[in-house]
Amino acid sequence: MHRSDEGAAAPNGMSGLAASWYVAMPSARLRRRPVPVRLFGADLVAWRGMAGRAVVAARYCPHQGASLAIGAVVDGCLRCPFHGWRFEPSGECAHIPGTDRIPSTARLATYPVQERYGYVWVWFGGGQPLFDLPDFPALGEHRHRYAGFRYTDVTAGTARQLIENAVDYFHFLTLHGLQLDPLEFRVLDDPAEAGDNGTPIDADAFFGAWLDGTVPSYRWWRSPARWLLHTAATYGSGRRFQLLVDGWPGGQRFTGYIDGREVYKVLLALVPTDERRTTQVGWALVRRTGRPWRTLLNLLLLYGQSRGGTWQDIPIYDTTEATGGGFHVPYDRGVLKFRRQYQHWVERAAQPARGTAEVQS
Repeated sequence: MHRSDEGAAAPNGMSGLAASWYVAMPSARLRRRPVPVRLFGADLVAWRGMAGRAVVAARYCPHQGASLAIGAVVDGCLRCPFHGWRFEPSGECAHIPGTDRIPSTARLATYPVQERYGYVWVWFGGGQPLFDLPDFPALGEHRHRYAGFRYTDVTAGTARQLIENAVDYFHFLTLHGLQLDPLEFRVLDDPAEAGDNGTPIDADAFFGAWLDGTVPSYRWWRSPARWLLHTAATYGSGRRFQLLVDGWPGGQRFTGYIDGREVYKVLLALVPTDERRTTQVGWALVRRTGRPWRTLLNLLLLYGQSRGGTWQDIPIYDTTEATGGGFHVPYDRGVLKFRRQYQHWVERAAQPARGTAEVQS
């Protein structure tokens, strides 16, 4: 056992947020009117420009601070409700009523944006994105192969806590009660090793892991609770539980296998709103089996695992001391390696004050 600063819990506030792609809002919420958004500890506004492309920018007019979220979209520009100033999707001021002179500094800070899987995604970290938004074929070209559900959870935990959860394999055994013996856990070095999850992630942003363990066999009449837990964990179709995880600083992809056979996939994305407020958005999908009853059973089991595990995790996130911890044991090596990589991207977030997202109703 040893102690280091790496053991401290994820720092709160946007100063501890990594440069990355994050979810801002559902695409369906963004229609003809501007929408107020809270993201990265900042008040933002979103609207659609001339070509229908999503725009996310600072919320307040540089003239006298009026909220542009109660303005209007005119010819793809955002018009201030107070004095009629108009802003292009680029953030530049295009028109000021009563004058032909537009100050060069009269502009809105904007964020790089993509729309994918029914959501608006925003790059946080200043300037242009440093890597592409990773894909997830199970929601794209392979969508017909899967059935699933989407979920959202709000927590006081930080982005780093939520992302490192899947790397902290030992909590699977303790908090979630999953017994695996023997157990192999290793950090992946090559993004191509996680090819089952999708196109390899940029090597500098990539972090991946592999878990492979054998579930003990129990008789249901002797230990019904353990029998039920482990039968559900292996979908009643084998004994080896295997999990392939890869991700970037703001999200993760998973593929779950039983005895080497793919059963499900999960995509996890984060909405970092404020200090002590983060939303995780997830897509959980089971592979269609060709037998509707079996596909439905697998889907119900995945739902139970996903929701049950999250309900156990969130009280931990919500009550963790931000500066606590610091002692490490051998099974923490993967977590510590992840934290070093994550901190690299925190340092690359050159303008941390510019970002976090939650659509306000």
